[in-house]
Amino acid sequence: MLSQLVNLLENKKDGLSLFEISRLMNAQPSAVRAMLELLVQKGRLAEVGPDGKVCAACGLESNCQLLALKGKRYVVCG
Repeated sequence: MLSQLVNLLENKKDGLSLFEISRLMNAQPSAVRAMLELLVQKGRLAEVGPDGKVCAACGLESNCQLLALKGKRYVVCG
């Protein structure tokens, strides 16, 4: 299922949100969240904000108004 998730995101230039991925994979958001966290930790995926910038590089993630309104998106690294 992890490779299915990565394959899904490979064709999405702007990435997808947790809920978009859950819907497309027909899976519970909690299960998808766990897979996303693992893939981010392993460096296969990156979390980006709605503005397209990588969240980990910003340093303002906890105070980000864009994330509060629209949430994170996930993209394949590299």
